[in-house]
Amino acid sequence: MRGVSASGAVSSPVLNWSSVGSGHPLLLIQGLGYPAQMWFRLAPLLEPHFRVITFDNRGIAHNHDLPVEGLTIETMAADAASVIAASGETRVTVVGASLGGIVAQELALAYPGLVDSLVLLSTHTADEHAVSADADVLRSMASRSGVAGEAGLRVSIPYAYSPSTPSWLIEGDIACRARWPEAPQTYDAQLAAAAAYRGSWERLASIECATLVLHGSADALVPVENGRRIADRIPGARFAVAEGAGHNLFSERAEFVAEQVSAFLG
Repeated sequence: MRGVSASGAVSSPVLNWSSVGSGHPLLLIQGLGYPAQMWFRLAPLLEPHFRVITFDNRGIAHNHDLPVEGLTIETMAADAASVIAASGETRVTVVGASLGGIVAQELALAYPGLVDSLVLLSTHTADEHAVSADADVLRSMASRSGVAGEAGLRVSIPYAYSPSTPSWLIEGDIACRARWPEAPQTYDAQLAAAAAYRGSWERLASIECATLVLHGSADALVPVENGRRIADRIPGARFAVAEGAGHNLFSERAEFVAEQVSAFLG
């Protein structure tokens, strides 16, 4: 059912979403091709203290039937805004990871009245000010959509996780993603949306809400310098680094993220 929440059924005009816990609301936005179920390590750590609202981006998992033709970052931000409205909340803390962090930036810029505070994980500005990954990483990720099933998921392992990440954690994440595989056209549409995005750099100084930027020092996909640049650009933003952590910070360092978010929100 669209818009099923922990407290009952709520009708959302567009997206399926869910919530757990109570208290200050957090809206979590996942990254490229990832289903909302991939918050399974972080959400339980946040639930005792917050109302945690999650949703699948269009074309993914429970929202697989929504069209992705001509997808833009602006559309994804509007989708997130519709989830906030459907949840009954007026202002939320937005937590965005990777591509979801780009969407979160656009959400804060386009709908400032909805965003009480902002948490950006492993993300960048999606423009000429972003620091690119190494060429071999970019080539590997570009070929990812041409590899089907679990084999495709495993292509990104060397870049999504740090070398020190235990195999049991990676295998648990792969198993979760395999249960909710994204269609190749959705993956490609999200990549195209990020590539066509005008970027956030020139507008970041206008963000007035409290902002926390978190990054792994060993992030091979989105180098840590991106986090530093965003934090320097947003007035008053806080920046924290998880030493030795890779790109999927929300999973391999879920405890770190939960602690940082809890301290940030007081």
